Amino acid sequence: MADTWFTSDFHLGHFNIIRYCNRPFADTQEMNEAIVERMNASVKPNDVLYFLGDFCMGGPKAVALYRNQIACKTIHFIDGNHDGTTRKVQHLFTSWSSLSEIRVGW
Repeated sequence: MADTWFTSDFHLGHFNIIRYCNRPFADTQEMNEAIVERMNASVKPNDVLYFLGDFCMGGPKAVALYRNQIACKTIHFIDGNHDGTTRKVQHLFTSWSSLSEIRVGW
């Protein structure tokens, strides 16, 4: 049986978020690798993930690179204020919306 997960605010590739949020990383490479590794350790390929905004910084190629590192196949995306570029490649996600009502276990 697939589990359902919710997450947000990875800010992959966003150097200043390390300082803004006091994240314990020396640089974005270390941060990106830790976030993706922890995500994949918890969320399995057949689970369902709802990503609630602010996925990454960078162009469409960066979005695709980060998305392809996440093992979960089913990612429903609700965009955040830093997802302008991610919006351009929304086809990489199972679904995309700006507002959603999500019911789990009904």
